[in-house]
Amino acid sequence: MASMFQAYVDSQAAAREDFGRMLRLWRERNGWTQYTAERWGREAGFRTVSSGNISMVEQGKAGDLRAQAHFQLADVNRRIAAKDWGSIKSQEIRQALAEVKPICGDDGQVWGPTEFWSCYVGLLPVPLAYQRPVNEPIPEVSGDLAAELSAQWQQQFTQEASRRGLDPIETLQGVARQAPAAQRKSLRAVLASFRDYEAGELTELWAGEWLPERWIRLWSEGLEPAGGGEDGEKLAP
Repeated sequence: MASMFQAYVDSQAAAREDFGRMLRLWRERNGWTQYTAERWGREAGFRTVSSGNISMVEQGKAGDLRAQAHFQLADVNRRIAAKDWGSIKSQEIRQALAEVKPICGDDGQVWGPTEFWSCYVGLLPVPLAYQRPVNEPIPEVSGDLAAELSAQWQQQFTQEASRRGLDPIETLQGVARQAPAAQRKSLRAVLASFRDYEAGELTELWAGEWLPERWIRLWSEGLEPAGGGEDGEKLAP
């Protein structure tokens, strides 16, 4: 029994990462931002997980979630399945709900709080539709490709910072926090155009996609929309 429990403890990080990836894929397939559910709930008068905490969950960094969070996720899922939109006035929210689909198990059943909790702690696998695909082999990387990718990521970061009126240098740390500690210094240097990645470095930055691109995307999705956002209730003590 002790070995079973230890195996459960050891599986927590992977389970949370898979759960977060499921939520991100579900949200992106529905055309939602990290703020959509929160804004919908605010208009319709129900509580849901805040946008800031959704970002942490999607990154697998939320730690132990309180039961309330799983019930809030399940409530959003139930409302979607029942097309129970509530009283909404915003055209933006109406459009966001037009083609939205709930998270369902492989048996087609809409997930409730039990399924969300069981998946989060690793006792229930992510539905097949959201499971991580087998990683494609790393592309062959030359010095020219490394320089091209570095320039692409530099442009992607600076354009997003400029679009939102942010100072690129001041916001570098925000992107760097999406990366493991060992990768942050080189990521900041590349995005600040101090240097390019070398071909050899990029072999460590492939996980079915280029990790710098993923880190920039996670940073961008976590930014508040124009006009600011509202802090939500924390998920864990």
